[in-house]
Order: sequence, then structure tokens, then C-alpha cells
Amino acid sequence: MADEKITNSIHRAELKGRDLIEVDLASSPPRLKVIGCADLLALVRAIQTQHGVQPGQWPLPKGTSHSELLVKELILRVQGKWKFPYEHLELCHCRRVETEVVDQAIIAGAHRPEEVSRQTSASTACGTCRPDVEKIIQFRLGSS
Repeated sequence: MADEKITNSIHRAELKGRDLIEVDLASSPPRLKVIGCADLLALVRAIQTQHGVQPGQWPLPKGTSHSELLVKELILRVQGKWKFPYEHLELCHCRRVETEVVDQAIIAGAHRPEEVSRQTSASTACGTCRPDVEKIIQFRLGSS
């Protein structure tokens, strides 16, 4: 659930404090900003080399690394196909865990509900939010 569109022309996906990929489509060619780890930089470089500078025309990455999840999010945002499966700011009301905290944990590698719970404390009290945690995991990993 990284930041929504900033403007109609700027799209971004982010693992807060770690990796950022942003594109400004108003520039010609589109201006791409990538800040982060070597894996993200290498992935973007490889995709650009093979498919050009238009993120909307890039193929969706198939993997589940944080880099692939961020690039996938950016592509879907540019294509207007990004529809995050949970709309509320707070996902776990018992533990007061924000949706963004859960989503960031998933991007960073918590790909099972138990891992998300361990890292965020979401779904460790009444468990009502567990289906929402599972839905976000499925959405991010492309298995929904």
C-alpha cells in the first residue's frame, strides 16, 4: 500500500526507509528515480535494457522479492491497474496496527500470516483481521 499517485504523472512504490522507485510520466522520456539496494537497481536496469524506458510497457516480474514486488506495483500503478485489497488505514483494531505496517512487512519478506503477526503483532488478539492479512499477502504475491 505504498503511497497513492502523487499527481497524475508521478507514480511510486516504496519500502519505507529502504527502497524507492518513482516515475514521472510528464517527462519525455519518462524520468525514473530509483533509490535502494543493489538488487532493485540491477532489476530495474535489466528491465530497462530489455524493454525500454516506459514502465507501463514492462512485463510484470514473477518473483516475490521486495524488488520484484515494488517494480510490479509501479507497473500496475502506471497502467492504472493498482487496486489494493484493503481500504482502511488501520487493519488490526485490537493491536492498533496500521495497514501500511502490515503491507511493508509483506514487501520486506513476511509472506505467511504467522510471519506478519510476528513482525507487526497484527492478528495476535481476536484474529478477526487475519483474513485481511491473508488477502494482502495473496494480492502482493500475485496468488489471488
